[in-house]
Amino acid sequence: MLFKRELRYAARSSKWPALRKEHLKLQPCCQACGSDRKPEVHHIVPVHLDPSRELDPSNLITLCDKWCHFVFGHLLDYRSWNKDVVRDARHYLEKRRTRPYKSKEGNDYETFDWYSAAVYNSADNDPDDNYGGN
Repeated sequence: MLFKRELRYAARSSKWPALRKEHLKLQPCCQACGSDRKPEVHHIVPVHLDPSRELDPSNLITLCDKWCHFVFGHLLDYRSWNKDVVRDARHYLEKRRTRPYKSKEGNDYETFDWYSAAVYNSADNDPDDNYGGN
């Protein structure tokens, strides 16, 4: 067994809800896709590996619960974790921000920076929309 079950599912500190809320005020959007839907506060170093870092703000990153938490935070397996989650999320977000699109004239390609076009509002823009919300 990779880790002891009782450590993996240990109870959270009573201070966790307040820290989570504060973190989401500072970092409300997914750091991998930019979505603000269902944000998940992810521990970079899992609590079961280092319980002393549960309440360490520098050990937290916001990922969306829809997909990015599973992909970037756990590498497609909730029994695992990604030690490079911050770097990987930053890289993916930059790739999404600068992805090419066909121009209106249809001859060449241009980038549509949907993240900067408007402060990302998930009601108007879906990060999974192939056309950047337009």
